[in-house]
Formats: sequence, structure tokens, C-alpha cells
Amino acid sequence: MASRFVVGDRRYAIIAFFIFALGVFLTAARTVKQYQTPGPFDPSRQGMCDFHNGIYFPTRAVLDGISPYGADYAAANPVARQIPFFLPSILVLHTPWVVMPLHVAEVTYFLFSLFMIIAIGAVVSASIGRPIRADLTLAVAAALVFSRGGHITLFDGYFTFELVLATYLAIHWGDRRPWRAAVMLAVVASKPTYILPLGFIMLARGNVKAIIIGAVLSIVAAGIPFAWIAYHEGEGDIGRGIEILRNDFTESQEIHRAQDDESPVFSWTRVDALAVVAKWAGKDPKEAAHLVAMFVFLIPSMLLLHQRRRAGLDDGLVGVTGALILLTSLVSLYHQSYDTMLMVGPLAAVLMKTPSSWASISGFWRLALVGLWSVPLFNYVSTRMIMGRIDVGPMGVRVLTSINGVCLAAGLVILVAILVQKRPTQPGA
Repeated sequence: MASRFVVGDRRYAIIAFFIFALGVFLTAARTVKQYQTPGPFDPSRQGMCDFHNGIYFPTRAVLDGISPYGADYAAANPVARQIPFFLPSILVLHTPWVVMPLHVAEVTYFLFSLFMIIAIGAVVSASIGRPIRADLTLAVAAALVFSRGGHITLFDGYFTFELVLATYLAIHWGDRRPWRAAVMLAVVASKPTYILPLGFIMLARGNVKAIIIGAVLSIVAAGIPFAWIAYHEGEGDIGRGIEILRNDFTESQEIHRAQDDESPVFSWTRVDALAVVAKWAGKDPKEAAHLVAMFVFLIPSMLLLHQRRRAGLDDGLVGVTGALILLTSLVSLYHQSYDTMLMVGPLAAVLMKTPSSWASISGFWRLALVGLWSVPLFNYVSTRMIMGRIDVGPMGVRVLTSINGVCLAAGLVILVAILVQKRPTQPGA
């Protein structure tokens, strides 16, 4: 039986490994040097801050039956603030870390994140072509570690790598292994801004069974810890506990939206199209505007995917199908710069010209897509660290912080235009 794993080009594998190892070493060194002691947020020392604020202490609170969305939790724990609204199911998945002492948990989570990076690389390699190649896996891993999103996720200790891997596997399994895809969708559902666009567009792709099962699993996975928290917060009265949770959600979201890095007008990290428009309009959009903008971008992509499905065209995670799903998800609804790691798979596939759907696109447009997708991944200029050291003025700040969103939106428009122009007459088209 043929091996499932091969080295590929040994020289490239060695080079990729050393680049990956260098990136890990530099990130680990920065994490130690700029380690943030749990407590108030210090922008000059962010090492593992998201692990403290978004994983360790909130998970411990959930297990104790305390709402991590409430002001009482924030006051009683060494955190910057209560967590924004994402489902407690993702916190429950991190239970193994809260039984460890904090520093042990930090080290093991850093190592776990490295495993997630390698796993993402392996999924990309498998999607481009089997057997899984070590050289390609390590090349993708190295690109992730040196990407803006990958570096900051590893440095801050957030769970974005888990969301990226779950999103990839949901798309990869969506059309043939619905139960596996559903489990991954239940993980993705923990963050509403991920699951909303992804769910709609996977429905258009025809992954109905995966979506339905995933919805049921998500409700169960979130409902149990929510009920646990409500029971304890309400001191045995679940109805009262639900009301407390509802108030906590409202307050948490208000605090969350008030942060400069969340407001589309002031954020240097938002990459969705509406955030770019709001930045130049100088006005925060209402909640309804986010939904309208989402469907403005979703509908054309959904129609294209539906048309391609009826023609029997689906080139998978890293083909034009996956690229369209991922790009539409990023552009259509609230996403931060670290979420642009989602594009590393399609980017690798375009460079490899595999599957054949990429080879059928002219070299000029492939190069344009590579450039537009690479900018958000590796743009370190549009960061607080760089912009704090150079004076570019208010106009310069707006331009620099809009680049990522503009590149993603332009990449989506070009991809949609290419697919509209190409008639879906044969697989791989």
C-alpha cells in the first residue's frame, strides 16, 4: 500500500523546517520577553495575553458556573475585561489546560498551537495532492508562523489556529463526510462571525446534511454549558440565570464594540469590506448594516457555487471552490487580520497550480490573486507597533489600515469575475 506521507523534495523540506524553527524561536523569545502578567491589558507586553483573557480564566469560570461575560467575573479575575460573545463550547474544549498551573498551561498551549500549525499544513498538502508531503506541509507551517496573523496568534495565545483548522476540515469533508464536517462546524460555530457566512455559503455548495447535523451539535455543545452557567448564576433558578446571562451578553458586547481595535472607524486590524467603508465614512455602522453587507457579498458567491454544484464542479478546499468560500467569509462579515490565515491554503494551491482549475486561469490573474491574498497575510506595516513609530498622519493611517480589506475585496471581485466569465461545462473549469 502506498505511503500516506512522503518527504517530497528533501532540500526544500530541510529549508522549510529551518525557516519554521526560526519563526518559532523568534516568536517564543518575544513571548517570554514581552510576557504579560495576567491583569490589565498592556499593549507593550502582550505575550500570552489572549490565553489569559480568552481561554484560561474564562474556561475556569465556566467550569465553576460563573458567567465569563459578566462584570463580576472581570472584577474577580486577573483579566483585562469580560469576554465578547462567543459560545462557551470552545471554552469547554480547553478544559485540560485549566487543571494545570498557569505557566505549565501556557507552555503546553504554545506547543499545542505548533501542532495546530503543522496540522493545517498537512491538510493543505493533502488537499493539493496525496500523499501528504513533508516539504509542502513545512512550507505552509513556515508561512503561517511568519504571517502577521500566525505570529500574533502564537504570541498572544489565542485559539484562531483551531478555528482555521476546523474551517478547513469542515470544507474538506463537507461534501463527502457530513458527520465529520458537522463536528468541525460545531467548533467553528463557537465564533458567530465565522459560522454565519460559512454556513450560508456551504448550504449553497450543497452541504445541507453537514449544516443540519452541525447546527444540532452546536446547540447541544453550547446549550449544556449555558444551562450550567444559568443554573449557578441564578442560584438554582435557570430562568433568572438566563436573564442574568442576557444582560451580561449586552454589556459585554457594548464594552467589546467600544474598543478601538473593534470599531471599524478606528481599528487597524479589521479586514471585512464594511469596516473599510466605515473607516472612510467616519461612522460606525449599525448591526443591521453588517447583515446587509454580508448578504451583498454572499449572494453572488452562493449563486456561483450553486451553479457549479449543478454542473458537477467542486475542486475542494484549496481550489476555486474553497477560495471562493474562504474569501467571501472574510470579506462579508466582521473579521480581524489574524483570520486572513484562512487564505494560506488557496494561496499555496495557486502557486502550485493545483488543482487544475488554477492552471486554467491566466498567469496574469493568478499573479494578481497571489499578490492580493499575500498582502493581508504578511502586511506588518499596518500594525500598531509600526504605525506608532512612524508619523504618517491621519490620512496615512486610514490608508495603511484599509490596505488589507481592500486587497481581500479586490481579490474576491476578481475571482468572482473569472468564474462568471468561465462557463461551468466540465470538472476543473
